[in-house]
Amino acid sequence: MDKKWICLFIIFLAAIMAMGSVNAVKLENHNFKDYFSMEIPKDVTFEKQEDSSHENGIDMVMLSYMSENLVIIYMDSTFVSENSSEFFVQSIFESSYPDLDECYETQEGNLTILEPKKIDGMHYPMVATCSGSEVVMIMGNDLDLIKEMGDSVDFK
Repeated sequence: MDKKWICLFIIFLAAIMAMGSVNAVKLENHNFKDYFSMEIPKDVTFEKQEDSSHENGIDMVMLSYMSENLVIIYMDSTFVSENSSEFFVQSIFESSYPDLDECYETQEGNLTILEPKKIDGMHYPMVATCSGSEVVMIMGNDLDLIKEMGDSVDFK
């Protein structure tokens, strides 16, 4: 009986190690116009949408880049500041997932990390980093990957 559990444990470890090697993604630096640069998965292609506006004296630039498992949103607006950026990020997350009952919010260095209590095909974690009036938010199904991407953001 003990040998059976040892064999199952070894198979379990092998499966975890195999998943870890499959999830290892090579990253390369990518410039997002003149706004910011960031490490992204090699060979990923994004659909891009850009929107600029000037309403009530507030200028705003918003870029979104979408691929199969990643969404990157950049926003530059005087509406967002260092003091309100965490509230802004939380509001964006909640508006993206109005059906969520609860999420976990943590800080790691300059990253705000928001994780739905349940991660599935409809709910992904989000990582955000801010500088002044600029915010980059990254959503994806691999939390470690989006944290690594968030850590690499360099605002121009």
